[in-house]
Amino acid sequence: MQRILFLFLVLTLYIQPIFGEVNPNSLGLPKEGYYIITYKNYSVNLEINANGYEVKGGSSNEDSSGQADINYWILPGKNKIKIRLSERKGKQKEGLSKEAEVKLVLGQKGQFPDEGIPLKHFQWPDQTHANLGEWTELEFDPPFLPPSQLWKQAEIISLTKEKETSAIEFATELTKTLNTKDPKKILSMVQFRAQDTSEVRYYPYVEAEELKSIKDMIKAIGSSWKLDTNNIKFTLLCNNQILNVTDHKGEPILTSKKGASIPLYLSWIAGKWVIVR
Repeated sequence: MQRILFLFLVLTLYIQPIFGEVNPNSLGLPKEGYYIITYKNYSVNLEINANGYEVKGGSSNEDSSGQADINYWILPGKNKIKIRLSERKGKQKEGLSKEAEVKLVLGQKGQFPDEGIPLKHFQWPDQTHANLGEWTELEFDPPFLPPSQLWKQAEIISLTKEKETSAIEFATELTKTLNTKDPKKILSMVQFRAQDTSEVRYYPYVEAEELKSIKDMIKAIGSSWKLDTNNIKFTLLCNNQILNVTDHKGEPILTSKKGASIPLYLSWIAGKWVIVR
């Protein structure tokens, strides 16, 4: 299946921890693979983030289940998963049990998540007491780091007014570049991400394939990209090494007329902003 380029095109698509601690040495864990969060929630809203990255938003009043590969967000040293449960808004049916479960597993290529090695497990309310509306922060040391150059190169970001202004200037330049419909110019602005995320996912980076993906994107969307600079929100993730630029609701500020959007995850590398995730 053809891998989509950097553009993650989004088509307007206390708690006491019960996470069991795992001693990596005792399990003989593999030295590569995929960190996967699986979740399900019934009659209660569930919100999850990993090192500041939103894995699951908590605004939906619908029951759900799903999974997310978080290799992109695994850091050297301590990693943090945060979980928050909240009551649903509006009138709810009586008699339905409220349940939520989150697992962190280490999977291998070709495996289903439930075949992976469990690293942590949270189950509510059977195995833990929870105060609804409060965050629970859970730390873990990854038994290995997914391959990535990002954490070696990205500087710690001090979010000043100057930095915010320069991030918007970068986003403006990106918008202009996208609207040139020039595949090589577009790739030049996203090359770090294309190469690094290929490495993180254990895929070989092939420039010809990246250019083809860009050409397909151009054919589908054209030059209708627009940047909304009203009510911008700046959020630091991953030990302040990544800046997420969104609107005040947390939605992407770079969108197209055809319903696509591009999240902006930037790092400060060698004195300039770089798209990294």
